[in-house]
Amino acid sequence: MEKITAAYRKINLADWKRKEHFSVYRSQMKCSFSLTTKIDIAKMLPFLKENGYKFYPVMIYLITRAVNKHEAFKMAMKEGELIVWDCVNPIYTVLHSETETFSALTALYEEDFKKFMANYNVVEERYADNLHFFPEQPPENHFNISALPWINFDSFNLHIADFTDYFAPSFTIGKYQKQADEILMPIAIQVHHAVCDGIHVAQLIATLEEYCKNIETIIKSQV
Repeated sequence: MEKITAAYRKINLADWKRKEHFSVYRSQMKCSFSLTTKIDIAKMLPFLKENGYKFYPVMIYLITRAVNKHEAFKMAMKEGELIVWDCVNPIYTVLHSETETFSALTALYEEDFKKFMANYNVVEERYADNLHFFPEQPPENHFNISALPWINFDSFNLHIADFTDYFAPSFTIGKYQKQADEILMPIAIQVHHAVCDGIHVAQLIATLEEYCKNIETIIKSQV
């Protein structure tokens, strides 16, 4: 991947409404938290099947679109200062079935669905036979997505030994399952408490639920 200088905005901590919370959870009581919920994708699946779209890249697109709508999920430390990236890109895992290992790839985010899928397809083809953990250096402005398509889980937690000043959120999606009139997909979200609270996770989940429900309108308006 060609190195691209990502744009960002510095946070003025002196005037920031969360400056005390940031200080406590960054230094005094280092803390992350995770939350697992289930999202109804019943309206999404028929649309994907009808149009020949693969589930995983579309879900990556929807999660990335939701993340980029909410400032709390785009924060990082850069040169000793807290910043908000203008845009963040997904690092997502892809399984190599022959070795039962995975690679972490990045497709640069575009709000336009067709452009994002073009980026995704280029990356998929370029690294189809590359078994390295990171076939290319990921961009600074990133967050993480992984998938456990074999398990319908109720809870999932990542245990990161040292997450000091690493504010990029991590999302893990699981095997979806039919329940009454709903098709529920588990999704686990892990964040650093220095930059993100429960209310922010709730807002992001609401956005993602809206996107899954209205996917036909979102995509057909762009292609």
